[in-house]
Amino acid sequence: MNSIERFIDNNDGTISDLESNLTWAKEDSWQAEQKWVTWDEAMEHAQNLSGIKFAGHKDWRLPTCDEAKTLFDPAWENTDKYDAKIGLNPIFPPGPLPTIWAHEAMIGNEGFILDLRNGEIRSLYKSKSGRMAARPVRETEKIIPLSER
Repeated sequence: MNSIERFIDNNDGTISDLESNLTWAKEDSWQAEQKWVTWDEAMEHAQNLSGIKFAGHKDWRLPTCDEAKTLFDPAWENTDKYDAKIGLNPIFPPGPLPTIWAHEAMIGNEGFILDLRNGEIRSLYKSKSGRMAARPVRETEKIIPLSER
């Protein structure tokens, strides 16, 4: 499946990934709210989307590290808030922050972030607000591409 067929804009503020069966918020928390977030604030952002049943669903959450990695491909060209190249599929609007929080079971004050500039997952102190954003995700029932219907 090529990258054009892989992602679908659902025209409700979400993008579905047919390969991973994940649906992503089309905008990250920076694009939606114009603020950097700590890990806890990122969790709250996802919970708020669930609370308002964003796009008709109440199961929004932060992605796992493996799920977050599906957002990156060095061949994809998009630009972040700073007009720097990031490996985010161009179906997503330009201008997100280059780093997003991921949720993994961890003990202590360390969380994980995905860097969309290089695809690297690294740990970071959860209270650090730096230049991180949340891009909530939810699992999707399998979607059959139009070309296969």
